[in-house]
Amino acid sequence: MTAEEYRNYLEQDFSDVDINEMTDLRMIKADRNKSLQERRDIFLNKVGNPYLVRIGNMKVKVRFANNGISMEQAFENMLLSVCRVVS
Repeated sequence: MTAEEYRNYLEQDFSDVDINEMTDLRMIKADRNKSLQERRDIFLNKVGNPYLVRIGNMKVKVRFANNGISMEQAFENMLLSVCRVVS
């Protein structure tokens, strides 16, 4: 994904997305047998916009604090914390 695509996703507003068309994060499972890159690709394919996600009946806008870690590391941390694990 290009930097421009990331910026476009980041700037997308709640009103631009129908919650019924969003994938519920509770339904996404992370297979720890797959590489981090494969898990990231699966996640992005399922949710589309990684900054605007759904959890149940709620839309959530994801923002990463600038705390000295890379956007990639922040995204990986978010993936590890929100995706259920499949052994």
